[in-house]
Amino acid sequence: MKAHPLSHRRTGHSPRVRGFTLVELMIGITLGLFIMIGLISLLVSNVASRSELDKSSRQIENGRYAVQLLREDLRNAGYFGSSGNVAFTSPAIPVPCPAQITALSYAAPLPNTVPLALYALTAAPGCINNVAPNTAMLVVSRVDTSAVTPPGAAAETYLQVSNCATDPKPFAIGAGTAGTAVFALKQKDCVTSEFLRKVVQHVYFVSTCDVCTGTGTDTTPTLKMAEYVNGAMTVTPLAEGIENLQFDYGVDTDGDGAPDCYTSNPTSPPAAEIAACSPTYLWTSAATNWTNVMTVRIHVLARNTEASAGWKDTRTYDMGLALGQVGPFNDNYKRHVYSELVRLYNGSGQRE
Repeated sequence: MKAHPLSHRRTGHSPRVRGFTLVELMIGITLGLFIMIGLISLLVSNVASRSELDKSSRQIENGRYAVQLLREDLRNAGYFGSSGNVAFTSPAIPVPCPAQITALSYAAPLPNTVPLALYALTAAPGCINNVAPNTAMLVVSRVDTSAVTPPGAAAETYLQVSNCATDPKPFAIGAGTAGTAVFALKQKDCVTSEFLRKVVQHVYFVSTCDVCTGTGTDTTPTLKMAEYVNGAMTVTPLAEGIENLQFDYGVDTDGDGAPDCYTSNPTSPPAAEIAACSPTYLWTSAATNWTNVMTVRIHVLARNTEASAGWKDTRTYDMGLALGQVGPFNDNYKRHVYSELVRLYNGSGQRE
């Protein structure tokens, strides 16, 4: 019998499987390498971008935080309690590094004196160091906005302002251990003891380093504050990367509580700034000029705390009347200026 023409005889061998040739394998490996190189390049680019974003974010946060701290303190500058008696005292130039209570420039009774709300230093006092050159140093004097009952914390210094018409003096100052011998002033009923408010004195400055002593000394510019605490000045870092700090002061020349012109130095204004002000205003008294400061324009130059590869800072930055344009720095740090105008409520509000 004849076999069907489409039939075939089974054999013990499987069909031959065809693999990759050497050329195909080399092409596949090459394509894989190109894809891997692309992915690695993308990863490196993303890491670099994230790093730059983190640097910029920290710089923005530090710059804004520095301005916020200065704004809040300046708004309270010159606050010495709830009574109007303090407003009619004579202003005194503050001692930037008071070693004792009497050096804080509060005195009563006659002559009654309180420290100026603001005062700029031209030379670094002994309680601060590593001050960055060509940067402003500002002393802010006031009392704490939160009141406490006598005698207060033992080591702190307090101001007690009288609200009783028969009290022998408008205010008293002393340590928390002073007791009724010093803090004997009364409230409006002339019976109840008046509250105490902690004396506050801050000195703001830019330091060339964050950690300035020992093996941890660095070169990160930092905004710092020297604060009168427990009878002595204590320096506290506030914001890293703050490279420069300048202020423009708005001076009220006609007594209406509004600034009429701006100067970089109320103690001794440059001739060009005097010419821009009222021709009838006399700048002969530094204390009077500072008393007439109603607003402050803050200029903060913040930079990244780490260098950026491939970046060169060729920009210039406006730092106000004192320095004008600064830069270019031609280094690898990114920078930004943060500015804000702050009104001194305790000075301008009383005049209005």
